[in-house]
Amino acid sequence: MQFDLRLLRQAQALAEYGNFSRAAEALNIAQPSLSRGIKELEARVGLPLFERRRSGHRPTDFGRVFLDHAAELLAGVSDLEREVARAKGLATGEIAVGMGAYAAEVLAPQCAPSFTTAHPSLRLRFRMEEPAALARSLRSRAIDLAVGEASLLAEDESVEVVCTLEPVAGYVVVRSGHPLARRAPFEVSELLAYPFAQVVMLPTRVLRPILTARKGAQLPVFPAIECPSFGLAARIVASTDAFTFASLGMLRPQLEHGELVPVLQAPWMRTDWAICRLRKRVPSPQMSAMVEELQRAHTAILSEEAVLRAQWFSAR
Repeated sequence: MQFDLRLLRQAQALAEYGNFSRAAEALNIAQPSLSRGIKELEARVGLPLFERRRSGHRPTDFGRVFLDHAAELLAGVSDLEREVARAKGLATGEIAVGMGAYAAEVLAPQCAPSFTTAHPSLRLRFRMEEPAALARSLRSRAIDLAVGEASLLAEDESVEVVCTLEPVAGYVVVRSGHPLARRAPFEVSELLAYPFAQVVMLPTRVLRPILTARKGAQLPVFPAIECPSFGLAARIVASTDAFTFASLGMLRPQLEHGELVPVLQAPWMRTDWAICRLRKRVPSPQMSAMVEELQRAHTAILSEEAVLRAQWFSAR
């Protein structure tokens, strides 16, 4: 039986999105074309690959097995294409980097300008995802590299840690006129009397001391506000009694304008990032170059943090 890679990619997209409309949009094709493609693939296979449920279209039992093998085939084709391009000495192509929300906020603006200047023929694509989703995206080859919580990524046997990055200190951040801004130092339990504007799901190592401080106390719902980006969280914190977590570099404009202030730092308030790739995947020159650029950007961030820490706290 001959398989059409185009149809396999269409089935893979439908399995990922569970919806013909969203899958067609992701593939940049018309929905009727996707529908015809899935019907053609099922006709060739001779068995149904998807079933319609209330939650959308989901693979049948056989469909899951079929798609697992299809994913391996498509990944192999992708790797082969990349090897051919590398053998030809091509400098064109794409590098996709998945990041957690904080890593995207801190690292992406630092590494993108110099990387694109050094590699003008390469398309650079950043993809912001929840930490738990990064490993899935590596396995599906949706991204080439992932930068996120090391404690989560290292748990996945299919993921290989390329390198770990030195922690960046995080701070509890509130508006300048917040009651806690005048009461430092204070305990975490006092902090939790105020709403928390969460940007990303907290890893266990950060969540544990917070839950310990909450134990047995009648406190506001946690988190009180869920935000898709730090920019939104910062605007909310600037106009309410809510708090959030951030590094000093993320706060630089608000610090300079006196809008937000860091009021608490603890050893567990820090990043624990790792740069990862799919295990056994041969790194392309583009991937190696991006790893080097991410490390350079991270070093620059640590230097900036040291300067801001000296400036901010020596003045107080």
